[in-house]
Amino acid sequence: MIFVLALMVGAPQVQKATIVFGGDLMLNQIPVKSKPLASIRPLLQSGDIAIANLEIPLTDSRRPTPYKSTEELKARTQYILKADPKHVTGIKESGIDIVSLGNNHVMDYGEDGLRQMTRLLTKHNIRFTGAGGNLTDAKRMVRSRPVALVSALAFMGTPAINKLGPATGDRAGLHALIFSGAIGKESHSYLKSWIAGQRENNEIMVVGLHWGREKHTVPTPYQVALARACIDAGADVVWGHHPHVLQGAELYKGKPILYSMGNLISKKEGPTGLARIYFENYKFNKFKFLPLDIKGMKVKPVKQMLVESRREQFRKLSQAIQLKFPHRESKPLY
Repeated sequence: MIFVLALMVGAPQVQKATIVFGGDLMLNQIPVKSKPLASIRPLLQSGDIAIANLEIPLTDSRRPTPYKSTEELKARTQYILKADPKHVTGIKESGIDIVSLGNNHVMDYGEDGLRQMTRLLTKHNIRFTGAGGNLTDAKRMVRSRPVALVSALAFMGTPAINKLGPATGDRAGLHALIFSGAIGKESHSYLKSWIAGQRENNEIMVVGLHWGREKHTVPTPYQVALARACIDAGADVVWGHHPHVLQGAELYKGKPILYSMGNLISKKEGPTGLARIYFENYKFNKFKFLPLDIKGMKVKPVKQMLVESRREQFRKLSQAIQLKFPHRESKPLY
């Protein structure tokens, strides 16, 4: 008996962690008083860390970006959006700990809009990355133990990226992966430096990517190639957003890739969800999809009778990835 107890005392402890991933926070034209995230607070707080993409700048600035032309705005090929800065309180109260800013709207109100939003996030102790005062700042890894996050816009076309406000060595903006739609030797080198070059031991390395085609439920070949390259470069999770609809997920080399988590909240109604991923000793253990609905500018869990059918829909999205992009080291995550 004494020997058994000694073994128990001397046994290494299993380090467990759970991360909850949401999609795009599209808070434009949504009243603060409606408390759009309040109903999913228990789900967001069911993990150790909750992460979402803050798509719309929280600002009251009246100086929009000059890079999106009047013609593009009239044709609705580009949009300039903002949301009430008071939404930061609702984000904090919901349980979201970290937000990605590497997206195509973060610079819609230029440096002033970005500065106001990042000050609000800092004041409310919400960590962020993907945009900043210069490129080094925008590329930086942000940590909330045991999670580390980096974030980037990952559109294919360089001209489209340039009008969205990429950061430079001395100019504020977003972090963009400018790979011209191809993952070559230089791209692999950049990813390794950005991801593996910043990570530390005993943490779960998450790469957030804003990419893909809006309203498409199957990822593009570029998304798949880039996601797998990020895993090869040292990521433990690749988490995608921008299509505004759910895309499937895969387990590549034993590590999860979420191609799109859709909208977490939007004025547009529709199905969405959260991904809850469990880790043991900093390695993937299991995954659970938590189906939600957006209705009346609020997001809520679906009725229990619909949960399994919605999970089956997500499984089918994941299986579609395997059919279109087979790989011997890949399998459906769900």
